Amino acid sequence: EEKLRSYADPAVRQKLHEEVVEHKVQVPAAGYSREWYNYMWVESPVLEKNQGLKGKTVGQIAKEQNKRVIDAFLDLVVEENLDTGFMQSENNVDDEAMAKILTYPNAIVGLSDGGAHVQFHGGYGYSTRLLSEWVREKHVMTLEHAVRRLTFDSASALGLYDRGLIRPGMAADIVIFDPDIVRPLPESVVHDFPAGGWRMKEPAAGITATIVNGEALMENGKHTGALPGRVLRNTYYRAHA
Repeated sequence: EEKLRSYADPAVRQKLHEEVVEHKVQVPAAGYSREWYNYMWVESPVLEKNQGLKGKTVGQIAKEQNKRVIDAFLDLVVEENLDTGFMQSENNVDDEAMAKILTYPNAIVGLSDGGAHVQFHGGYGYSTRLLSEWVREKHVMTLEHAVRRLTFDSASALGLYDRGLIRPGMAADIVIFDPDIVRPLPESVVHDFPAGGWRMKEPAAGITATIVNGEALMENGKHTGALPGRVLRNTYYRAHA
């Protein structure tokens, strides 16, 4: 109730507008784009009258309703009692900077956050996004270079020298995909956690199979039932175990 009152308060809205829309007030870096409203969209509106807003960004809604960004955003939030579901994808919007980072030889292409975002994070589609957006569409690097970046380069950086290449003696870990159509598919919510808990899922198109230790783990997006994987330890751990 306190949040609802605050979000409906014109004074609070004006302060938010100055801080995160007009950027008149210096706020600590929070990892969001200055145009966040163009990268945050309505994923799951609650009220029937608002179903037409699904998939629209906050910026689009504000323009359609002739409102300030903050007002359009918070009007919906308050009207639906804080139950509206939003999605955002505002990272890596500077193509030139991203191209430099992706091709920098000392950078690793990947995602690492432990189990912190096992429910909310959908960014694990970075590999398919690299192959589709940055290789096929934007030609930042060759397909061969991208595959090496995702496989041998990453494994070697972690001290795992027995995988990442297709050659005798290396682990038979292989992903079979079609470079012409591989791409991440839209994120969705699935309820497959204990007690019906939900998480974000980002499937992919164009991936035929994932083979782990010579055994098919995934085929056409479905788990085969096999469990061929094992915990990997880097060379430092093995040397001091």
